Amino acid sequence: MGTIFSCFLAIIMAGLLSIAAFFGLAKFSTANMLSKEMIQPASSQFFDAKGTLLCTVDSEEDRLPVAIGKVPKDLQNAFLAAEDIRFYEHGGIDFKGIARALYTNVLYGEMQGGSTITQQLAKNYFLTQERTITRKIHEAFIALQLEQKYSKQEIFEMYLNQIYFGQGAYGVETAANTYFGKHVQDLNLAECAMLAGIPKSPNYYSPIPILRPVQKDKRLYWSRW
Repeated sequence: MGTIFSCFLAIIMAGLLSIAAFFGLAKFSTANMLSKEMIQPASSQFFDAKGTLLCTVDSEEDRLPVAIGKVPKDLQNAFLAAEDIRFYEHGGIDFKGIARALYTNVLYGEMQGGSTITQQLAKNYFLTQERTITRKIHEAFIALQLEQKYSKQEIFEMYLNQIYFGQGAYGVETAANTYFGKHVQDLNLAECAMLAGIPKSPNYYSPIPILRPVQKDKRLYWSRW
């Protein structure tokens, strides 16, 4: 009996040491990721002597960064309501949101995410979109350290400039120009609400029709996707 207990205890200790080593490695690699300032790829714009825009040259991603002070409050509130209602209350991880998502998933079978805006920024900037426990742990470590390194407003600003809206548009300024032909500060309430919903599924919620070929009676038609 004593031998069985000793083996069981040894297995538990080995498991705990493995978990501790994994978390230590994750924290170390996360610290290396955040050793430099976060710089988002941005398009270059050229103006003439009178300040008239001549052309815009895209970088790796079509993005025109904008200060959060130019983002309408309606758009900010729409994103907070849709993505992270307790953004200004948590420290990077919303444990209440995670518990709510798990409860909903188990009880009703509805898939809900518990990721905060900070976690989404961490994932989109540093990590991949794969759904693994390892990636989620790295995401959590990065989110916690982002909250220590940057203010809430800085994190929110980077998030609004980072997210993808479809049609090759990254960030709220480029998205406003792509979908509505105006600067983000000029959006009205309805446009803010629509823009905040697009990142959930850019292809599905895009206000720009996506056409696909449909063959009927040996004739080719085009219909909205």
